[in-house]
Amino acid sequence: MKKCPKCHKNIPSNAKVCPYCGTPQSGYQPMKRTPKRKYAFIYPILIIAFVFLPMGISYFFAFNTLSDSGINQTATLKTYTKSNQETVVYQYDSLKEFSKNVKNSKKYVNKINNMESSLEKIVGTKNMDSEYLFQITNNNNLYVSVQYDISLDKQNTMSISYDYDLSKESQLQFEYHLNDIQQLDDGYQQLNQQVTKINQIITLFNEKDNQELIQKTLNDLKNNEAEITKETLSHYGKGMTQSKGNDQSSIRIFNYKDTYRLKFSYDSNLNLEKFI
Repeated sequence: MKKCPKCHKNIPSNAKVCPYCGTPQSGYQPMKRTPKRKYAFIYPILIIAFVFLPMGISYFFAFNTLSDSGINQTATLKTYTKSNQETVVYQYDSLKEFSKNVKNSKKYVNKINNMESSLEKIVGTKNMDSEYLFQITNNNNLYVSVQYDISLDKQNTMSISYDYDLSKESQLQFEYHLNDIQQLDDGYQQLNQQVTKINQIITLFNEKDNQELIQKTLNDLKNNEAEITKETLSHYGKGMTQSKGNDQSSIRIFNYKDTYRLKFSYDSNLNLEKFI
């Protein structure tokens, strides 16, 4: 996900135009128009004023009703066609509404359900919250954005967010948060005990063994512990990053009064065969 620079709402990472305010995103090239003859502009203005303006106003309110109120319309997913310009036509903010209102959505819903069932076996189901966003464009591209917030206990929380579309672009971000840590070594020990579980979760999405890079990042924290504790950490903290290929793993350390907060992050791509 990324934020629209104008309305600051979350939109798919590859969106060419913001579905909420219509602002073109970075890299978007509008269609070039040929110069018109002198005074010829009067006729298009009259046409727009008497014919197309009412239609545009109706579409504007209809689209905003769809986007803002959550009222969904029935759609059909057809064959995706590659295009340099895309416009979001349908939008759904729940898995249930996407499944109910979109024909040919069953295989995508089933794959998400299968993945979530596997995730629940690893982390449990009591404290897992889910958010969804499904967007269908005029060229039948499907953008999917999902986030899970998982609370293991007051001290340990996780968040998992992923995005993908039918052009086969994807992104996965996993975060593990440790709060109220008295000593950095305690944080290292707790994270080290979770390496197997963290690897299981990330592997569920990218189908790779990520343990080597995860462990390398934790060892970097351990090796720099003495140096870090000598420094006065700002509220932005201190970050350490390791990378391997397209994957990136990092730890950021935040200091508040006499305690630390650690955020372990792992960025990767999805194995799209599990979703598309």
